[in-house]
Amino acid sequence: MLTEPAVAALHEAYPSARIGFAVKKELRDLVKAHPAISRIHILDTSLRGGMSALASDLRDAGYSAAVDLHRNMRTSRILRASGIPIRCSYRKRELMDAIGVRLLRRPFRARQLLVRRYLDALGPLGVDAPIRSPRLYVGASDAEAGGEFLRRSGVDSEPFASVVPGSVWATKRWPSENYARLTADLVSDLGLRVVLLGAPGERELCGDIARKAGAGVTNAAGEMSLGETAAVIARARLFIGNDSGPTHMAMALDVPSIALFGPTDPGQFDFRGHSLIYRDLECSACSFYGGERCRLGHWDCMLSIAPDEVLDAASALLKTGGADA
Repeated sequence: MLTEPAVAALHEAYPSARIGFAVKKELRDLVKAHPAISRIHILDTSLRGGMSALASDLRDAGYSAAVDLHRNMRTSRILRASGIPIRCSYRKRELMDAIGVRLLRRPFRARQLLVRRYLDALGPLGVDAPIRSPRLYVGASDAEAGGEFLRRSGVDSEPFASVVPGSVWATKRWPSENYARLTADLVSDLGLRVVLLGAPGERELCGDIARKAGAGVTNAAGEMSLGETAAVIARARLFIGNDSGPTHMAMALDVPSIALFGPTDPGQFDFRGHSLIYRDLECSACSFYGGERCRLGHWDCMLSIAPDEVLDAASALLKTGGADA
């Protein structure tokens, strides 16, 4: 999601150029409708030889330059094997930040927005782009399928909030009992229906929240593709989620969003027009990506966020249609 401004900037600088995008198979929906992308190249990690197949595909396409916006050993190997003559990459983070967080256990404070780092990677190609917000484009078939799901669920004619309570990392998930109370309050106090979204592995989590919250809550986790999920989020009056991909999707769709951050630094992202809830504790942010447990044992960064606080932020966003972080 956050690489999209770099794609837009490349297209603006070189409007006649063919722009390809290499992406994991399961994330293809995020880029397939982008008007600046000419071709999508798939990395299928479930197949043996998937990296070689992608490198071969890139080599056959005959690109003159490649921009690595992931920058790890895998992407470096793929691009070397692709034979693309000009290769540049973004500056992932300062070495001392990595040492401080991973070895010295110091809190992380981002020095730049991640979008700015991605845009700066285009410098060797002669592109000096101003910072811009990411955009997510929803294809017609996904928009139709998402709308059909809302009609079947009886939600299409009522204002609703999309809520995504999951995350890959346990320490980034606000407690499910808090989500259950919040969703019930969204229905009773703000008059919204609630659609719970997530991956197939989060269906049980969302089901438990829906049962505890009661009427007006629909569990849609695992029922739609990523593109269809984006279509549903796009039609919501409000989005609430943790530090996760869907939260960035919602902001890129220009849906008023509330982001709950705990162990990771929100300073990497631009929350203008949205609402950020974050406890800037002495020990925060303790991780680049999150973890399975709080290393200090208290998890105050997430436990100290109360449902009433999130509900108040939701009420404010609904009244203004947006809020400064």
